[in-house]
Amino acid sequence: MTEKGKYNTKQQTIILRCLKRNKEMFCTVDQFMESFRIEGVHIGRTTVYRALERLHKDGIVLKIPSVEGAPAQYRFIEEYKRKNYGKLVCLKCGRSIPLQCGCIDTFFDHILEAHKFELDQGHTILYGYCEECR
Repeated sequence: MTEKGKYNTKQQTIILRCLKRNKEMFCTVDQFMESFRIEGVHIGRTTVYRALERLHKDGIVLKIPSVEGAPAQYRFIEEYKRKNYGKLVCLKCGRSIPLQCGCIDTFFDHILEAHKFELDQGHTILYGYCEECR
């Protein structure tokens, strides 16, 4: 263990390797399971869910939550893209765009002042459709 509560297992290493290999696309847990089956690797579904959620919490994986019955999707985020700013995520193609805009600061200030709620910009994800998918 390197940090309190953090550890690395063989299964987590395999899951992270699969994420990196598919870094250009979002994948569901079923797609990960199929990839592992093809590779002849046995990892339990619960282990995959837990690892993906931990990686999401740590900011290593971007997650599109389950929407209207569709399964949640996960995608690896390159380290240089893991800045403390939000993201715009296209619901059609899965493209992730860094949310770096002075206007967003005004929005965050409004939420804090008017609603007494502090947003965490590093965990802010706005879903919609990119220019190419609209």
